[in-house]
Amino acid sequence: MDKQIQEKAKTLICETRVMTMAVSHQDVPWSTPVYFVFHNKGFYFFSNEASRHIRHAENHKMVSASIFQDANQIDMIFGFQMHGVVEKVSGMVLYMKVVKKYVKKFDFLSNIFGEELVENTSFFLEKFKSHLYCFYPEKIVLSDNSRTRGKRMQIDLGAVL
Repeated sequence: MDKQIQEKAKTLICETRVMTMAVSHQDVPWSTPVYFVFHNKGFYFFSNEASRHIRHAENHKMVSASIFQDANQIDMIFGFQMHGVVEKVSGMVLYMKVVKKYVKKFDFLSNIFGEELVENTSFFLEKFKSHLYCFYPEKIVLSDNSRTRGKRMQIDLGAVL
């Protein structure tokens, strides 16, 4: 992968705030937007365990997700289409690392709630009834409409970041 695409991919992951996840249950599809932070090849987000996208992702069911930059020209469309699995995060060390990155990316949270966000390990559960989950992509296809050829290519984010 060339340097320009690597830089665009890094920027996309760091600056994009919303990932759209899609699940299906009994042939009924459902998509939902979630705020995410990327850490160690995973896309982390908070959600309520009773939400449809979490219930239908249980037991390692395959889900899809995408992140794209907002574009007002067709040749500026750039992003990832992915499929993989969702898992609830249980390790406290990982949880704390991700929460710190999450609060840094979504600084409006600390502006509203202060340092309690990071200090109280059950803050998100108590305040928003949300647990930390991770979407682990098994396949990532990069779409880059600015290219004349090879607009879609499978990538490994480990090689990008």
